[in-house]
Amino acid sequence: MELETEQQQLEAIRQGDKDAFRALVNPLIAKSYRSALAILGSKQLAEEAVQNTLIEAYSTIMSGREIRRFQGWFGRVVANRSIDVARKEQNYRQSLDIDDLIIPDQGSSPLENLLRKENSQRVIEAVLALKLQQRMVIVLYYFQELSIEEIAGMLGLKAGTVKSRLYHARLKLSRDLHLTRPQTKEIMI
Repeated sequence: MELETEQQQLEAIRQGDKDAFRALVNPLIAKSYRSALAILGSKQLAEEAVQNTLIEAYSTIMSGREIRRFQGWFGRVVANRSIDVARKEQNYRQSLDIDDLIIPDQGSSPLENLLRKENSQRVIEAVLALKLQQRMVIVLYYFQELSIEEIAGMLGLKAGTVKSRLYHARLKLSRDLHLTRPQTKEIMI
């Protein structure tokens, strides 16, 4: 979204235009829900995190606080609220349906969709099997597309710690998904 248009929408919201708020957040809700779901592993907890994010977004806008890039800010708030919910619900149960995370490709055949769904299910199960600390950095890095520095700032960690957690999470995912690099030998001709 263009920065000028975004600022106009924020101002319209401050003037009481609820449709402007809906137009601003609706395109972000699906991705936010998928990210929260990947972090939390529970539909109910993901919905709670997104709902808390929407309330915080509206309150922040109405308070007059300046928000430069709403989409990036919103994604960071979703991640923070998901982390808050995860900390609050230490013993939550992970129950995840792959259909909640995948956006169907209308141009694919049913067989391609089935194969993609099976592969995605394996990946998601492997991500959910990660420790919460590793899962959070994986989701923030790959789902929310945050930089290592942004993740470090959000979680109150050093960039090196985030890199280490990403590295170990990738190793575990690779082992769990059996994604070893093929052993190749160079042939001199």
